[in-house]
Amino acid sequence: MMLRLFISVNLDHDLLAALTRQQDHLKRRLSAAPLRWTRPQGIHLTLKFLGDTDPARLDDILAALQPVVHSHAPFAVTVGGLGCFPHNRRPNVLWVGVQDPDHKLQALAAGVDSALVGVGWQPERRPFSGHLTLARVQRSAGSRQRQTLGEMLAELAKSAPLGACRVDALHVMRSQLQPQGAVYTSLQTLRLGQHG
Repeated sequence: MMLRLFISVNLDHDLLAALTRQQDHLKRRLSAAPLRWTRPQGIHLTLKFLGDTDPARLDDILAALQPVVHSHAPFAVTVGGLGCFPHNRRPNVLWVGVQDPDHKLQALAAGVDSALVGVGWQPERRPFSGHLTLARVQRSAGSRQRQTLGEMLAELAKSAPLGACRVDALHVMRSQLQPQGAVYTSLQTLRLGQHG
C-alpha cells in the first residue's frame, strides 16, 4: 500500500490556537463566500509534497534529509498577514503568510527539495512561498464570486502578526484522505542541527 507523504514543519499549540481564532474571525467576515475551511489540526508548513510513495522508499527519504537537518540550526519565522493563490482577481487558496526576512526557511525548503531530487523526486517548479492554508475556494464558485472574495481579502490582508513559528524539526508526514477530511500522522521527526 502506498503512503501519501509530505515534508513539513509542524506548528506548536499556541500558534494553532491563534490560527483557529483567525479562522473563526474570517468565517464570520466571509460567511457568504464559497470556502472550504481547513481543519486547524490539518494546518502545516509544508516544505515539499511527495505524493504516493512506496513505503520501502522511506529509508531513502530519511537518509537524504539527514545532511539537510544537520546543516541548519533552529530558527523562528513570524506568521501573519492574509493572501491568496494565485492572485486576488481569481483566488483558489486563502492563506496566512510566513515572514522569512533572513531567508532561512527558503534555504531549508531548497535543501529539502534538492536532497529529495537526489533520490528520485521531481524538483519544485515554482519558487517556495511559505504559507499556512486556511481555506480553499469551492470548485463550483463562479468568477464573480471569486472576484468579490478577492476584493474582501485585499481589505483584510494587513492583519496583525499571529505569532512566531519555531522551526526546529522536519516531519515526514503521512496524509490519509477520509470523507471527513485528511488525517495526518508524523512518521518521523528530524531535529535541526543535530547529528544522528
